[in-house]
Amino acid sequence: MTEQEYLQKIHELEKQVLRLQTEIKKNSETQYGLRWMDVPEAFEAEAENAIPTLEEVPDKAISNDDGKPTHILIEGDNFHALTCLNYTHKGTIDVIYIDPPYNTGSDGFVYKDKRVLDKFPDGTTVPTDHPLRHSYWLSFMHKRLELAKNLLSDRGVIFISIDDNEQANLKLLCDQVFGEKNFVGTLIHQRAKGGGQAKHIVKGHDYILLYASFINNISLARKKVLQQKTFEINGEFYIKNDDVIRKTFGKYDKSLGDRRCYYEELEKYKGVDKKNEVDELIQKGVYFLELNKEGMHTICEYVKVDDATSKLYSIIKVLSEEGKKELEELGIENFSYPKPVDIIKQLIEAGTFVSKSSTILDFFAGSGTTMHATMQLNEEDGGHRQCILVQQNENNICEAVTYERNKRVMQGYTNAKGEAVAGLGNSMKYYRTAFVGEHEITDITDADKVALTQKAGCLLALGENNLEEIKTAKSYQIFQLRKGDKPTNDFGYTAVYFSGNLLHFADFRREIEQIQATNPLTRIAVYVFTWGDPSVFENEFDDLSGITIKPIPQPILEIYQNIHQL
Repeated sequence: MTEQEYLQKIHELEKQVLRLQTEIKKNSETQYGLRWMDVPEAFEAEAENAIPTLEEVPDKAISNDDGKPTHILIEGDNFHALTCLNYTHKGTIDVIYIDPPYNTGSDGFVYKDKRVLDKFPDGTTVPTDHPLRHSYWLSFMHKRLELAKNLLSDRGVIFISIDDNEQANLKLLCDQVFGEKNFVGTLIHQRAKGGGQAKHIVKGHDYILLYASFINNISLARKKVLQQKTFEINGEFYIKNDDVIRKTFGKYDKSLGDRRCYYEELEKYKGVDKKNEVDELIQKGVYFLELNKEGMHTICEYVKVDDATSKLYSIIKVLSEEGKKELEELGIENFSYPKPVDIIKQLIEAGTFVSKSSTILDFFAGSGTTMHATMQLNEEDGGHRQCILVQQNENNICEAVTYERNKRVMQGYTNAKGEAVAGLGNSMKYYRTAFVGEHEITDITDADKVALTQKAGCLLALGENNLEEIKTAKSYQIFQLRKGDKPTNDFGYTAVYFSGNLLHFADFRREIEQIQATNPLTRIAVYVFTWGDPSVFENEFDDLSGITIKPIPQPILEIYQNIHQL
């Protein structure tokens, strides 16, 4: 090992000691709560010498001129992606749903241990008997949940799927991150019927922890109850009850099985009088008949739901096998345990009751169910929700599964039976996490700043939701709001001048003048790269209306500096 390598090891050890001292001090001051050994990840070394940003992959863009939202897929480590989103979408996400690794020992959870003790796992799965198993997982989740918290709007909620392996730890961790008072409750996902080879307990369920940004601000819909579907009639909500016979006429003979509910069997098992009574109630509209899959009719009624917009039922009955069937229907293979569309759709609907134009985030995207569910829900209720997914491309999952699935949902596909299925439309932008700079943030050079601003255009436009790049020049970029998209801050255009000098500023201004001439009422967010105060450029646009000068790149750098403070 060279002298320089030894010095680097010493430098890393000094930082680890400082981190542990800080952790010990924090724990000693904590009277109650969750404690674990905070283990740094390998990617933190990368982040010390570079600044994460996003780069668009144009050849993966999907564009449909149908007035429907443009969704976003980010390929890369979710910590880096969340860091970028903390600049572009801070305080704007209404619903976060994540299905993180459960740390079962066989679910592929990988923790890349940064420490100089290189005998510990570096990119290998964490076994159940590893002494740092829970510390790895908690370190991994804590960093990401801290960043996710900043993204939630004042009425935002986060749903987190988990099982027994880390449910107790996750509850305490979320109490720490989001605040115990913002714990809304735990939902039970009844995902399976049988028990397979269960040793002690047949486990047919998982958990979904629900936290709010500010619990007093949320309004969770029971428009579609998380256990049974509801129906709106004259502004009031009703649940369809298909258990009329038992409820109205008492218990049945258990030997009858499901046939006890069938209208065709009623006279045989309950007698002519009961059949006549049901017929009379059907004529009055109290009961109705619903054809079932066996070709017979179930007797149903509508039961009014009180306070239909403020409660969730704690049990969600959606079998996990439905998720597998949905992927097979799309012709997508080689992905285990995809979440069913219906469960995510119900959660999104509950969390976006106030606004059907909300933004949804899933930074453990997996097969991409959350985007699929968002589009399907929009199709059903006329909503305009936008979805952001983040997924690593390890084993080509992001491209071959996450992207391909939603591409087929948008553009249409041929199902397993050879039948053509029409697409839902919508559009998509595909980004990859990238890095800028060769020096630590504290020692960033002018060259690093220039390089950052050259790549910052799509990041800044993403923050305004102006996703259509309509002009790229040597010193500037112009982005436009896509048809059907909702601007984040009411800006229809984003204009970025990233040159270190003013040689091409006149050309930049002329571009903005042309936009104003064509669209005199539009608002334009202008980012001007400068080492000083960007407000000095405001007088350059005094004769134009609807122009707002925004700072670049200092706000971006401030976000990235937080990497070392987590």
